[in-house]
Amino acid sequence: MFEAARAAKKPAQPYTKYLVLFVVLTIGSVWGLSLFYLFAHDTAVAVLGDLELLSPVVIVILHSPAIATLLILLHYDGGRGVANFARTLIPRRRDLIWIPALMLTMLGYIFAVRYLCVTFGVPVPPETLTPPGMALTFLRLFVMEVGMVAIAIGWFGFFLPFVQRVTGSPVVAGVATGLGIGIFVAPGNLFASFELATAWPLYVAQLCVLGVGMALLLNRMKGNVLFFLLPFWVSASGSHFKLYYFMVSTQLIQLVLFSLLVLLGYVVLRRQGHGVLDPPTSFPEYLEHAYTTRVHAVVPGVGDASRAPRPSTTHPLEPVAVGQEDLT
Repeated sequence: MFEAARAAKKPAQPYTKYLVLFVVLTIGSVWGLSLFYLFAHDTAVAVLGDLELLSPVVIVILHSPAIATLLILLHYDGGRGVANFARTLIPRRRDLIWIPALMLTMLGYIFAVRYLCVTFGVPVPPETLTPPGMALTFLRLFVMEVGMVAIAIGWFGFFLPFVQRVTGSPVVAGVATGLGIGIFVAPGNLFASFELATAWPLYVAQLCVLGVGMALLLNRMKGNVLFFLLPFWVSASGSHFKLYYFMVSTQLIQLVLFSLLVLLGYVVLRRQGHGVLDPPTSFPEYLEHAYTTRVHAVVPGVGDASRAPRPSTTHPLEPVAVGQEDLT
């Protein structure tokens, strides 16, 4: 039913090297570090110290999606590439209503999870935080969830548009993004405890459903990752508010609710598009002048590096043309 959103596929070249760099710096780094501590713990501790949430090495690893994306943007179009990405974060006036709507929806979602857990006899924390405590915890989440912004910038700002480029499908791109994030965060679950390890597959399934929903939404919002970050910020607060536990039965309830919300979002977006979903945004075109002017961005991107003439010789990290195809 999502075929209306499919767009013409574009070649991965000459941007495949960016995907390789992203995967190596994200999944490669977090798994490399985890295996280092797993098989050579004493040496790892002596060299890097204990793995704690606020230790420098952990902060760097958790922010690796954003670091990788920054390097990719710099390699692709220098400072202009970074500036163009920053310009995508400015929402259009017509999209502003989505911000409170999404945040309120996810606020309702986390309380619905607790209600359904109680209804079906799933254990929940006996006492939740007070409203002031919830507000304070909510504001602290950007520090507590140190990888949240990095996931938004890297996985939804680069990886999702890249997969949409080569597949033309928001469904495939959303599922791939969810799987990628799941593999990226897996060591924190698989090596932490049995309970977290057993809940991890369902968590990944949630991420895949979320990825599909976010792909549809971000295509409408011209790739603005704030429309992922803000509702995800709210949804991540549920367990911090002591509304429910991270366990298999809770994950099942969340998966069902997520699926229903994505279906609702599909209906709303299709209706707003008069029966047609927005075509997928694709990397790197969605950063550039031609695309951003067509979708009436508040501050259009500068330049069209993807349409630059192909030079006779290029540096390995230098962008080259992919043709004059219609940008989507």
